[in-house]
Amino acid sequence: MNWTALAINLVFAGPVAYWTYSDAKGRDANPILWAATALLVGLFFLGPLGPIGAAIVLIIYLLVRPKGAMRICPYCKKKALDWLAFCPHCKGALKRDCYRCFAAVDAENEFCPNCHTKLS
Repeated sequence: MNWTALAINLVFAGPVAYWTYSDAKGRDANPILWAATALLVGLFFLGPLGPIGAAIVLIIYLLVRPKGAMRICPYCKKKALDWLAFCPHCKGALKRDCYRCFAAVDAENEFCPNCHTKLS
């Protein structure tokens, strides 16, 4: 086994695995699976195929990851998708229901943006 090739592949696959893990964690998209896939593909394709394999995993992840704007959770200050009702990190409520029109409203809003009902 060529240790130099393994080290070079780790240099390329490690950051890809770390980035996919941190991004998938904020998007609630099974971060361990994506990081392990990027790391294993990057490490076990020896030679120039290792970095190419890690790049392919990154491109696939960017195409299939949950889409949407990110917001900061008011409880744990970590990034979460804007359309999620609860933070995937701390399980804090990001949205709540309006009792009049039943629309999902940001947890920090005082009034419903649809029917202007005061939220308690």
